[in-house]
Amino acid sequence: MSAASRLWNRAPLWRSCVFGIPIFVVLALLYPPPYLMRAIPALHPVIDRINRTLGRGAPAAQADNGAAPDAGAPPAQQADGGPPQGAAQPPGGTQVAAPPITSDLTGAIPFAGRVLPLPAGVWHPVLTTTSGPHGELQSNVLVRAEDGMVTGVVIARGSTQSLPLSTVDAMNNGCHDDRNYLSKLITTDPKVMECWFTSHVQIAGQPLSDSVDILTAFNRLHVMGFPIPYVMLVATWNYAEASADRGANIENVTILLSPARKGTMNLPAPPEQWLKQTLPQSPAAERFVREANDWMNGWTGMLRRGFHGELVAGSPDLVRASRDPASVLPVE
Repeated sequence: MSAASRLWNRAPLWRSCVFGIPIFVVLALLYPPPYLMRAIPALHPVIDRINRTLGRGAPAAQADNGAAPDAGAPPAQQADGGPPQGAAQPPGGTQVAAPPITSDLTGAIPFAGRVLPLPAGVWHPVLTTTSGPHGELQSNVLVRAEDGMVTGVVIARGSTQSLPLSTVDAMNNGCHDDRNYLSKLITTDPKVMECWFTSHVQIAGQPLSDSVDILTAFNRLHVMGFPIPYVMLVATWNYAEASADRGANIENVTILLSPARKGTMNLPAPPEQWLKQTLPQSPAAERFVREANDWMNGWTGMLRRGFHGELVAGSPDLVRASRDPASVLPVE
């Protein structure tokens, strides 16, 4: 009798473990824990295929999401000048809801007691969250898809009560990053902090963020089979207004725009050429960034009017301003 045969007969616990290996592998593929997906990014397409085969429209419940630290933007976005971690994330539990993604939203929507204008096209709700000790911070993630491809994502965060002034300082930091394509500070009112900037984020092969809203929203998009371009341009608008209680009412809107041709994943430049210093090597990518900068210069006016409740959905000026560069890209 061989050593393996003797071990098989004399070690029932080891034998049970051998029998259990395929069972636990199958369970891990059917219900992958978030830490496993972060550790092995190559599993994403496999898990997506399994979920589509099973007809599952949303990711399995993630037990560790509640413990994940909130962040103002994806890590790669932060590295390129996005909002710093904790920029608009007061402490407290986070309540997450996944509305029907089949809902169609256009023009402008109510958000945190204000009005949130939407870029051109039809948008679909992906995720909403409420966080903070008293639910004073709300977030909303929406997606736009054309010809089956994601062309835009909106991540909006807004306060329903005043927040500490330290929140404003953290928001303002992102506007001073030298890696941004363009940064603008607007100083027309001493009681207001307003700035916006453009940058980029690389999405392929890595979790976007540890924050509950961004991580869960993009996991849901992956599970539902939405193809997301490897690189997206990031446009962020930060607005904070001093309140009577010496705090601030804030809103942070981050818009991810796809530079890919309509209906394709083809980018005008490889991912490594989207850095600010290498952008001139690709005239097509540089042109897209320039168009995004020009668009944001006007779109921030719509966001500001929405913050003050002065925006009317469907108004001619909103329709004109909403045409972002990703919504008018020609078909290749």
